[in-house]
Order: sequence, then structure tokens, then C-alpha cells
Amino acid sequence: MPAIPSGCYYRGSVYPFGWFSTRHCESCQCSTSGQVMCMFNDCWQPACADPVQEKDYCCPTCPNGYTCKAPDGHIVKAGETYHLNSYTSCQCATQIGASFKAICTQQNPSIP
Repeated sequence: MPAIPSGCYYRGSVYPFGWFSTRHCESCQCSTSGQVMCMFNDCWQPACADPVQEKDYCCPTCPNGYTCKAPDGHIVKAGETYHLNSYTSCQCATQIGASFKAICTQQNPSIP
């Protein structure tokens, strides 16, 4: 009589019935029929202009918090004002889902 399987054979190893993970960011399920189904974790778009892919995380993170990018490429943190030049200042828009481009306003230079 053949042995009753106690799990699933996948990539050279046997895994018990239920959920398991073999690689970072991949979740697999071993069914009682011995079949394996795997999927990669989905990620949301990070809420910043300078996301970082950290080693122990599946999805990019925003270690600097909410940020945006000035026209010259400078990263601006939420709540900060960046002076692009002597008459242009830039800030992050406060709404989530923005394009992460800084909103810049120019003040007319005073003419003596």
C-alpha cells in the first residue's frame, strides 16, 4: 500500500499542508491533494519620492517619511520649505496620492 503523503514536494523539499514560504516575498499553500500554489506579495506604491528597497521587506519603504521632489531633483520632506533659488520656494503637497512633485511658487524679485 502506498504511503499517504504528509505534505507537498516543492523545489526539492517537502512542506506540510497549509501555508509556507520558501523565498522572500513569496507565499505558498500546500493542499491536501499534494498540489502547491504560490504567489508573490503585492505592494502599494510607496508614499514618497525616495522609496528604498530594504533587505528584510518585500515592498519598498519610505524611511524619510512623505517626501516630494523639487524641479532640480532635491528631495523635500513634508512640512519643509526648500529654496530653489532666491525667489522660488518649494513644498510638498499634503494630499496622499499626489505625483510627489514639489509645488513651487515664485515671488517677484523686488526691483529697486
